Parts: sequence; structure tokens; C-alpha cells
Amino acid sequence: MSIFTSTYTNKVDSKGRVSVPAAFRATLPEGKDQCVVLFPSLVRQALEGFDHGYLEQISAKLDNYAMFVENTPSPASKILAKCITLSFDAEGRMVLPKVLMDHAGITDKVTFVGQGATFQIWDPKAYEKSMIQEEGQL
Repeated sequence: MSIFTSTYTNKVDSKGRVSVPAAFRATLPEGKDQCVVLFPSLVRQALEGFDHGYLEQISAKLDNYAMFVENTPSPASKILAKCITLSFDAEGRMVLPKVLMDHAGITDKVTFVGQGATFQIWDPKAYEKSMIQEEGQL
């Protein structure tokens, strides 16, 4: 399993390309699985990210959930249906889809935030604001 640590801020170009931190890429499996999965956070103005192995774990936990809960959108429809798998180009960049950039308010820079088995991608100013708010709640 990949472990994502530290915080990095990188530029986003006019085509939505951003360099994924080398430390993040290094923790991912080699070959066809060297990609990340992103989806719009359900609780933050950010993107949630992880590797394919973690996606498989989420999927296994959500299997058949809808069979047991009536008249409620399943977690699978809130998460799995919105996941987007992104691979890297030769320079280690990925292209952020507009729908994800819009959700997180991303324009010209992003902040990658390691969370262990997962990571988040934020607009840097929104991330700073969220950290100040969290510090005030401690």
C-alpha cells in the first residue's frame, strides 16, 4: 500500500497539468498501476486521492451496501461513481479534469497534503484557511 506524507505546492498550467510530487509517485506501484484515483471530497472543498489498491479496499467495503439501505443514495454512488483514475505523463504530470478543479476552487496552484494511505489536493489559500480554522478548534 502507498503511504503519502508531507505537503507540497505545485503550479497548474493552462491545460490543467500539475506535477505530482516525486515522493508521491515513488510510493506508487510500478507499471500499469502507477496512477492515482481522485474524487471530490464529500466534506471539504478539496480532492481526495489514493492508489488503485486503496480504491479496491473502498469498493470491497461498499459492495452490497445498497441492498441493505432503502431510499438513500449509496456510498458507492457518492464515491465510486465520481472517482477518476489519472495516469502520469513522462514528466510526472497529470491533467486535473475541470470538474475536479471547479470543486476544489483550483486555478493556478495546488497543495498536495499527505494523509498516510490517502492524500488531498487543495487550492493553497483554501488549505491555509482550513488549517487556521482547525487550529482554532484544538
